[in-house]
Amino acid sequence: MVKISAVCGMGLGSGLLVKMGIEKVLENHGYKPLDDFIVEVADISTARATFPDIFVTTSEFAERLYDVKAEVITVKNLFDKKEIEEKLFDTFIKVYEKNK
Repeated sequence: MVKISAVCGMGLGSGLLVKMGIEKVLENHGYKPLDDFIVEVADISTARATFPDIFVTTSEFAERLYDVKAEVITVKNLFDKKEIEEKLFDTFIKVYEKNK
């Protein structure tokens, strides 16, 4: 299973929308939530405590995650499913295969 953290400023509305976008992208490729992946929402101040395999966030918040062990995926538009897919999917596959 791959643990993904959707990081936004407050961990509220925008984070939930990003979570849903990530889930939709991965489900469209045949991966199942809770079996193959889990997506959590975090605000930037608590994101490090979630210990995910992958962070998905903006460049503004990615700068604050520079020293984490997880993969950090930076997107310009957190609500653009196509951009999320383009930037996340290859990394997701790499981590998924490693975690099998």
